[in-house]
Amino acid sequence: MDFDWLSVFQLPTFVAAWYVVGIVGALWVTFDTLRINTHVNEPLKAAWPVIILFFSFVGVVLYFWTCRPPGIGYQHGDEAKRLHHRYVDRTWKKVTGSVIHCVGGDGLGIMTAMVFSRLIGLTFWHEFWFEYAVGFAFGWFVFQQWAFYEMDEPPGRALWKAFRAEFFSMITVMLGMGLVMRFVTPRVVGHAPGPATAAFWGFGALGLLVGFVVTFPVNWWLVRIGWKHGMS
Repeated sequence: MDFDWLSVFQLPTFVAAWYVVGIVGALWVTFDTLRINTHVNEPLKAAWPVIILFFSFVGVVLYFWTCRPPGIGYQHGDEAKRLHHRYVDRTWKKVTGSVIHCVGGDGLGIMTAMVFSRLIGLTFWHEFWFEYAVGFAFGWFVFQQWAFYEMDEPPGRALWKAFRAEFFSMITVMLGMGLVMRFVTPRVVGHAPGPATAAFWGFGALGLLVGFVVTFPVNWWLVRIGWKHGMS
């Protein structure tokens, strides 16, 4: 398969523009969820800036499309709350929220581990499993457990339910990330790029985007059976 068209993700100008939009978008969504669209649940308030940082304009579009009701800035109190909940109360939006929450936590851990892996020169499979472990830990102990605490689950039950949700989510996020690392990046870049290069951040973002797509069906199933709750 020809992946040459993805070489844009190693161009410094493209990657710089991608992350400038991501940084500005992450700062804006932080302000928006704290001051205007305030009925976003607390774990998603933390996950959206991470997603927009790495997904750039794609993340901004997802936020408006799935989480920010038109006219929310003109509503207050209970009416704003009702407007938000009506807007996100569709299965596909709940699933999107579940995936945002999942990839936000996992992605932060994966990218952190990837930086250290490349700096110390781990082989592909050592890097893969190190990223899996760190991403799983971020997702389980921070983002997933936090979500279940928000639903007033006792600590032990919250820990178990967070593990159960994270187990299935992380497998598929890392599968998408691993496919990009194993088959796409080497064909386009020719090697595993280091964190001081544009290709590292470009293909890191691409890997998380693919992970988002791959994990979407699994999160749909998790929402349908009540193991995750998404936007609401």
